[in-house]
Formats: sequence, structure tokens, C-alpha cells
Amino acid sequence: MSDGAADLGDIEITSVDDVPGDTPFEVAMAELEECVDRLESGDAGLDEALRLFRRGAALQAWCEERLDAIRAQVEEMTGDDPAADR
Repeated sequence: MSDGAADLGDIEITSVDDVPGDTPFEVAMAELEECVDRLESGDAGLDEALRLFRRGAALQAWCEERLDAIRAQVEEMTGDDPAADR
């Protein structure tokens, strides 16, 4: 991928703030899936597993924040409030 934000491989991510703001959601999800796959493979050493876990946790939180923001925009546009349906 040619866009710098589209490639998170060289960026150290340990918190939500480390994810560049212009990162596409799909790129962050793909990177999160790579972290999970690597952890599940059992091939990572302890230090790498910890790094992958921190990276995955930060990416997961970032993705949740993005989804919440999009959900709020959709609710605002449609007038729907799922919490009111409960």
C-alpha cells in the first residue's frame, strides 16, 4: 500500500493515541487480525507476545472508538437511539 497511513507495520502502537488519525478502519482491523493470528500461532516469544498483545489491545480500542463515532453519526442522521429501544 502506498499511503503511509495505510501501512501500520513500521509504527509502534502501544495506545490508541499511537494510531494515525487518517488510518482507514479496514487497515487497523487487518493489523489487529495479524496480531491475533501471530499470538494464536504460539510462535512468538514472550517479549514479542507482549508487544503483540499491547498492539492488539490498542488497535481494538481504536477500532471500537471509530465504530462508536460512526454509530453516533448514523443515529444522529436517522434519529434512531438503540438505547431507547431497551
